Amino acid sequence: MKEKFYTFPQETWSAAVCESKAKRVAKDGLGTSYPFKGYIGSSASCPPAYGKVRYNGGCIHGDEWFNGEIRPFPKLAKGFEIVSVLSWGWRIVKKS
Repeated sequence: MKEKFYTFPQETWSAAVCESKAKRVAKDGLGTSYPFKGYIGSSASCPPAYGKVRYNGGCIHGDEWFNGEIRPFPKLAKGFEIVSVLSWGWRIVKKS
């Protein structure tokens, strides 16, 4: 049986949104600032910020049952990119 995943619509971030997110310094649950700007999520969070996740028992969207979900990275404005930060997740940065 083929697995079926719900795919969220891909977001489009304007230059203003990208700029804002690239300048933001995230904090952990205890209020400690991250050592870099632009954090947008991790594959280790549950559910993950972006990517594919399979749920034990599945999930329901509308009236339809799915094995899991796929959340694509957003479309970024020109001049920005998403980079991986080892063991942290992803961040958005302005290209130099």
